[in-house]
Amino acid sequence: MWVLYLLVKNFGVAVILFTLVVKLASFPLNIKQQKNMAISQLYAPRVQEIQRKYRNNNQKMQEEMSKLQKEGYNPMGGCGPMIVIMVILFGVIDVVYKPMTHLERLDWVEKGSIEIVKELGAEAEYASVVLGSEQDKQLILEFIKDDSTINITAALPQYVSTETDKRGNEIDTKLVYAKHVTNDERENIGGFVADNLDALISKNSRLSFQVKDALKSISTSYRKGSLYGELAAVQMYGTSPDAFRDERLKPEIYTKLDTLTERIIFLGLNLGQRPSLKFEPLIIIPIISFIFSALQMYITSVIQKKTMPDVQQNAQAMSSMKMMYVIAPVFSLWISFTVPAGAGFYWAVSYMFGIAQSIATYKFWPPEKIRAEALAKQKARADFVVKYTPQQTKALETSETTGETSDEQPMAEEKKFSELSKRQKDEVLKKRLEEARKRMDEKYGD
Repeated sequence: MWVLYLLVKNFGVAVILFTLVVKLASFPLNIKQQKNMAISQLYAPRVQEIQRKYRNNNQKMQEEMSKLQKEGYNPMGGCGPMIVIMVILFGVIDVVYKPMTHLERLDWVEKGSIEIVKELGAEAEYASVVLGSEQDKQLILEFIKDDSTINITAALPQYVSTETDKRGNEIDTKLVYAKHVTNDERENIGGFVADNLDALISKNSRLSFQVKDALKSISTSYRKGSLYGELAAVQMYGTSPDAFRDERLKPEIYTKLDTLTERIIFLGLNLGQRPSLKFEPLIIIPIISFIFSALQMYITSVIQKKTMPDVQQNAQAMSSMKMMYVIAPVFSLWISFTVPAGAGFYWAVSYMFGIAQSIATYKFWPPEKIRAEALAKQKARADFVVKYTPQQTKALETSETTGETSDEQPMAEEKKFSELSKRQKDEVLKKRLEEARKRMDEKYGD
């Protein structure tokens, strides 16, 4: 991601290219997933029979399932791509939340600069909250002016931040953040709040409850170990860059912060902000994510119906699949509203490329071909009888340890496939699969 970000100089474009690279790299894994799903479906009747027959004997059930796995059944065979997608998603989320660490790498210029920027960001946000409420601002300014050593909660007079309607019912006043904070306001007001935060947000504090809640939220965002601190500081720098002037930071740090606030914008959308339910441009990302997720689920269902037609006869399996087709789009919509837009944007782009990948898979590896190959592979792994002479058996066992091969042909002695050594199984499977692929090529072509 970082290399692509340096090349294209825009976070949104880097996400698109990164997603494309990941999809291309995982394409073979996706093909393998389709094949594993087809093979697993062939074993479904036997799995159901074992579960029914040994439902009161877990040990025997495990033994029988182990035998199936030796034949080629892999219940987790289709989970690989999904695990990879989730791991990469969390990696992208970490990049979005920590742009100073992963994108501009401020600590490479000066170690500890990220923590200083976060400290300045917290102070600027504290000042922004206080400046947004005239009453709270005056209370704090009076205390700062007095330079008093009196307990802060006792020094601040009573203030209730409510209004009343025509009927006398109390209504909460809406807190408005100051859009711009100067360096003096950040240093004096924000610094004062940071130094006296515990007293200001305590129950005995006379600040309005809206301001206290906002200060608590900001403190949580910037506390050590918080995921949101870096991104919050970058967003604050974008609105009030003057508030971050500090002699501890080198000029190169400000250059990188300016670059970051510019490059995190993609097509007019700030990918560092979190979408809300308000009617605003950023809401398009959750909507796109939901649409493409639903579309991919539909395409996947069509392909699975042709790849695994037996599933249609299994009411329980069909019910689970239909539930997944509903849950996945809803989950995409939900996660796009709970993370910064950059992560939701990756989620949406990933679904777009996923649709293209599914169509390509369907075209070049049609369900009929995958199912035929699965049948051939299952047949090759079946517990059939192989005939070997005593000499041939000994030669194969010797070749497994020495690597030497024998030209003798199998003739008389019978051995079950499950009783063969690993090298013998590999020889048999290789021969059977070559025959199966030859028949498939004759039927389907290259």
